[in-house]
Amino acid sequence: MLDDPSTLHARDPEGLLEALTRLPSRVGTPDRPRPSPIGFDATGATAVLVPVLAPWVDGRLVAGGTQILVDGGFQSDDVAVWRLAAEASGSEVVFLGAPGDADDDVAAALGVTKPAPDVVLEDGPVVAFDVVRLIAHAAGRHEDVARLERALTEVATACAPSVATEHNPAKTLAWRLYQRIPLLIAPRGAAALQGWVQQVFARVGKVLAVPTGDHPSLVAASAFEARHALADDLVALVLGAEDAETRIVAEVLETRAADLERLTLGAGGWPASLEDPVLDAILVAYAATWAAAYVALLGELDPSRPGVYDAVRAAAAAEARAGR
Repeated sequence: MLDDPSTLHARDPEGLLEALTRLPSRVGTPDRPRPSPIGFDATGATAVLVPVLAPWVDGRLVAGGTQILVDGGFQSDDVAVWRLAAEASGSEVVFLGAPGDADDDVAAALGVTKPAPDVVLEDGPVVAFDVVRLIAHAAGRHEDVARLERALTEVATACAPSVATEHNPAKTLAWRLYQRIPLLIAPRGAAALQGWVQQVFARVGKVLAVPTGDHPSLVAASAFEARHALADDLVALVLGAEDAETRIVAEVLETRAADLERLTLGAGGWPASLEDPVLDAILVAYAATWAAAYVALLGELDPSRPGVYDAVRAAAAAEARAGR
């Protein structure tokens, strides 16, 4: 099914596969460096990027320099308050948000008008990568962006809809994950990547993925003792790389989970590691987005469609306004 262009087109009416193909060379986000120190904080789905990109910035909130704030679309009071605090401390604020985020009752109550976003981002399955680019350029990491884009292009080429399943690592992984629950495993220190990949599978693949956190050994060794059958629906999915602990975890789960798969850089058709934990995390999340898109298509679902998520966001916004 994944090798039938007409079926893919019919199930992907908004063109997510095409958007993923274009993503490595996508333009539009600001690409100039900003005054340091650089701060980055976010609400909503984009908050998952804060720990991933922490090595590239100087903190969540900074005094002076540049404060980058992303409004995740839940009408959170935090963004208005953060902006006021950042501006009071002398920071240049770069505010990212979706269209329509300009009206904010909290800011008005504090005697200010929250302006429209400095950078308008259309919320969607690939918006996280726009935020990544903006922050990388703001921090002066232009060479890292170039390296990343070359690696992303490798992924896009390998995972393109025109590439048959037997040669396509994303399609192959999608089939192996289909109707299973990925149990996410990553080397110590990569729990933030697990959180991002969990969101990718939820938003794009429409499936649950379960992170094991920074100490997956405990989950693998103990979490199925009371109910062994729970693991029958799980596929242990190793992300990014393997270290000594990850290899032990994989060995344990081979005897417990239904299957063991790897989305590891430098193997299985995926590009080599960029030898940088931030760049590698972004690369793995992009590869996971391809696999998640094919998982949704296998289930006859539109990978772009937000569905209930939009209704939840609208309800959260309405509740926030009613409580003010």
